[in-house]
Amino acid sequence: MKLKLLLSCILYLACIFGVQAQKDPQARQLLDRSATIFTKNSVQITFSIQPQDNGFETAPVQGIISIKGNKFLLETPSTITWFDGKTQWSYLPANQEVNISNPTPEELQSINPYAFIGLYKQGYQYSIGTLKTYKGKAITEINLHAESAKSEIQQATLYVDRTNGQPFFIKITDCNKNTNAIEVISLKKGLNLPDNLFTFDKKKYPQAEIIDLR
Repeated sequence: MKLKLLLSCILYLACIFGVQAQKDPQARQLLDRSATIFTKNSVQITFSIQPQDNGFETAPVQGIISIKGNKFLLETPSTITWFDGKTQWSYLPANQEVNISNPTPEELQSINPYAFIGLYKQGYQYSIGTLKTYKGKAITEINLHAESAKSEIQQATLYVDRTNGQPFFIKITDCNKNTNAIEVISLKKGLNLPDNLFTFDKKKYPQAEIIDLR
């Protein structure tokens, strides 16, 4: 799966909880609680994502994403990406190269978790679904539908803790009808993450070729 799509799906997981058929007050309340988890805390999520492209599933991707405000560190077997709020570094271990860029606001809509915080406040309708449990956990199912056919994310189904809104699972369908199922394996919140965690340290990757795209 392309890096941009992978980032979009993973980081959409981190911040769609911050996402608006009817607009159910109970669903809104849970989404607001979910948003608070990401906006008032530094968090670290261990996840597994199962992409499905044109009906064909590919191997699941596992990784870890750490978030602090508008900064993030995304680690997967194929890519490590740092973003410090301005500059992004994407390291490809297989090629031993680092691409440096300053994403535009438009680009950040697909790669920056902070850019998605207010997504649920406009452009989506939501309602409570029927599922009550997920892997033995008491959950509330929330279904979201884009109000515009031009929206990149057309539908999403979320399973969240029915009391505090903590996410367990999300399934996303994009405008090309591709789906991605993301499972939250663990979520640690209230962490004290240092700012240098979100910047590339060349000393740790002395063999990496630097490609500056700025």
